Amino acid sequence: MDIKPLVLLLLAVVGGTLMGISFPFTGGIFPLAFVAFVPLILINLELNKKKKGRFFKRFGYNYLYFLIFNLITTWWIYYASEGGMYMAVLCNSLLMTLPFFFFGFIARQLGENKGLLALVVLWLGFEYCHYFWELSWPWLSFGHIFGEYPWLIQWYEYSGVTGGTLWVLVVNILVYFVIRNLKIRKESMKIQAPIFLFIGLAILVPVISSVLIYVSYDETEDPVNMVIVQPNLDPYTEKFVMPLPDQLDIMLNLAGEMANENTDIIVCPETAISRVVNEDNLEQEPNMNRIKDWLRAHHNVNMLIGADSYKFFKEENSLASNFNKSINAYVENYNSAFLIDPNRPTQIYHKAKPVLGAEKVPFLSWFPSLKEYSVELGGTSGMIGLGEEAINLSSEDLLLAPLICYESVYGDYVSYFTGHGADILCVITNDGWWDDTPGYRQHRMFSQIRAIENRRSIARSANTGISCFIDQKGNVISELGWDERGALQAELNRNKEITFFVRYGDVLGRISLFLLIALFIYALTTYAKTTGLADKAHLTRK
Repeated sequence: MDIKPLVLLLLAVVGGTLMGISFPFTGGIFPLAFVAFVPLILINLELNKKKKGRFFKRFGYNYLYFLIFNLITTWWIYYASEGGMYMAVLCNSLLMTLPFFFFGFIARQLGENKGLLALVVLWLGFEYCHYFWELSWPWLSFGHIFGEYPWLIQWYEYSGVTGGTLWVLVVNILVYFVIRNLKIRKESMKIQAPIFLFIGLAILVPVISSVLIYVSYDETEDPVNMVIVQPNLDPYTEKFVMPLPDQLDIMLNLAGEMANENTDIIVCPETAISRVVNEDNLEQEPNMNRIKDWLRAHHNVNMLIGADSYKFFKEENSLASNFNKSINAYVENYNSAFLIDPNRPTQIYHKAKPVLGAEKVPFLSWFPSLKEYSVELGGTSGMIGLGEEAINLSSEDLLLAPLICYESVYGDYVSYFTGHGADILCVITNDGWWDDTPGYRQHRMFSQIRAIENRRSIARSANTGISCFIDQKGNVISELGWDERGALQAELNRNKEITFFVRYGDVLGRISLFLLIALFIYALTTYAKTTGLADKAHLTRK
């Protein structure tokens, strides 16, 4: 049965829309994800029957599908940068079409069933690579679709987000089998019973497993008394305009309302110290001394706080270094986290996962002239120096993972902190760039997923957006919402246990890469045989 072009177009539009509204906070109807990929599978296998124009049609339909998906889920980037939104949506949509180009090729050479197996490893491999390369943007990994419902994904402590993506793909392929058999092969409904059974098991087994883990998991009682602060300063009109002493007044007063003799740590948001400070001269910085004096007056409590900072270098330290003629030295800016102990030198962590465009220009080592095209958002943005490793900061006998903003999206990276002994994860962020849109809600959701993968409690302090405490099952204990100024106090349990995901990383992603290479070589070999390329090459050598 041939599918008409208009129907193929409609399938692309409907499929992309279904996947978009299945994503958290842009619809959040997660069951739709189990069928939203079926239209794209139908499109690509149908195009394999065509002899003319297959390449451009495949590109057009696939790109339309992912363009709709990206627009629905990440349109809110527009509030931070109009150009950034267009680049993110257009480029990520293009990248997402690539696995389906190769899926079509492999299915054409090896047959439909092997092609569908290839689709699984292609997509898993794509998402895995999307964490590590220059255009990294893992925000839309399909495993995130279930993040709004922690009780549904407790098994992420074994698989990470990639397990959720695999879940989506497997169920979609099984649903496709039913549609293919009924509509294309004209088989009876009765003989589809085994496939319906597999679909039921594929959905219910992960759900039941998760619920059982959820109700049986108990945190070990080992409380840490924490305070988080949300100053609620508009990043466009207040945060980088208001004098820093006035901002510190707000944050310290808020913290003082909650802190007491039992408080172990106070957490303030990203770039809370919003005027660049010299890391080599921190002990002489007036605002740093003011914070230390305040901490001494409040039972010598420690504070984790975000800061704009910089360092001088005699020689160029990295691509982020800028030469300052007036002092004849290179300057490198950082998005930093400071652990301030009033009685010890300040501990420093530099953000290692920068925001594409705002803090990082891709492929700069190849094209240095691109440096001028970074997006300026105020504070330490444009091009920042990067931390070289995941470093936990210590407060007495407590190890804290100082995750800065976008870093909380990276499951593998967060697991490095836990693997090196982090007792509690702290996320400091500034989610006010996107206004009251799905963006800051989605960003909070990633912290819930990280809590499950690592089985660590999380203290999340946002300039504005959502500041909250999250338990080791991914539940939000208490929170301050959008446009709220305040502070919260809670006792979070520390944990020393290491999950399978922390110990071994994204096993599914790595396996997919190896399988992908093997399948691609197999498909190329088959293509060479069927087209006679191998024989021609042999004759040429003779």
